Amino acid sequence: MLTPLDPTLNETSALVVLNGEVWTLLDSENPNALYRLDPVTGAVLRTVTVSNASNVDWEELTADAEWLYIGDFGNNFGSRTDLRVYRVPLNELLDPTTTELVADTISFAYPLQTDFTPAYRANDWDLEAMVAVHDSLFLFSKNWVSNTSYLYALSATPGDHLALRRDTLTADGLVTGATFDPTNGAVALVGYSASTFRPFVWRLIGYPGHAFFQGTAERIALSLAMTQMEAIAWNGSDAVYLSNESNLLNRAHLWQMPLEVRPGIPEPAPGSPTLWPSPNDGRFILEVEAPAQLELFDTSGRRVREQPLRPGTNHIAINVPNGVYIVRTGSRNAVVRMTVVR
Repeated sequence: MLTPLDPTLNETSALVVLNGEVWTLLDSENPNALYRLDPVTGAVLRTVTVSNASNVDWEELTADAEWLYIGDFGNNFGSRTDLRVYRVPLNELLDPTTTELVADTISFAYPLQTDFTPAYRANDWDLEAMVAVHDSLFLFSKNWVSNTSYLYALSATPGDHLALRRDTLTADGLVTGATFDPTNGAVALVGYSASTFRPFVWRLIGYPGHAFFQGTAERIALSLAMTQMEAIAWNGSDAVYLSNESNLLNRAHLWQMPLEVRPGIPEPAPGSPTLWPSPNDGRFILEVEAPAQLELFDTSGRRVREQPLRPGTNHIAINVPNGVYIVRTGSRNAVVRMTVVR
């Protein structure tokens, strides 16, 4: 445990780390606002309102290089027909003078759902977890009946869309939060048992493409009793923040736990890019076998450069501070380290 949270955050339901800042939100019937919190004291440092959004049941936060996504898709009755994700510009949120944001809306439905009869906590259409990966959103459902989690793919662009079911995880509990580490592709899910409220974390690594359930999936039971753990966010590549809602036994807290994916960056697989020299002065050569997309991350997981690559030799020049960077070209195994020294 790191710290109790400010009493205004008793219904914390999401976490995201943005440039070292920890942000959260509150779920249903609470303000349509985002809260930056102090991970040492649990105090609220900033409050930013999303002026054109309503909080029916906000449950998740995730981000890519440009946008913060707010999941308004909590669905305890399984009967909602207004499921949506709001997105707001990341640079505006991180501007310390911003107090109000205007959001775009991504509306969606499940094409497999035909029955909208309310069934409180007795349906498999609830949802509280989401990650942004490349140009898409991926949703992890909270299935009250089967104690599984469905993986859905959803467009990250504003408009009306369908959430397409891709796979199923035997979660052995209710999944309430998700987080993605762009430096190594690791996904972590958090949740709790519906019967005992004992929390757990799923670690998902080594999967092909976006098939998050098809790699190594490990369930880690946490030694906490009656804790409604609601949110998770990577804090670096070997630890996560967690937060729980308050209940009769516990107030809301921010937690931290180690969650090692594996030491270092994954070893290059056959067909991975070839990069030289390293160290370099910001100019390097990158060879790839097929058209690809260069993504460059610093060690905090922030994407600092993105550009297309042609097959063969690519001469790259970047203007970044000295340090170690992670270069990725399209899949989690196509990863190499690079050191910049000027």
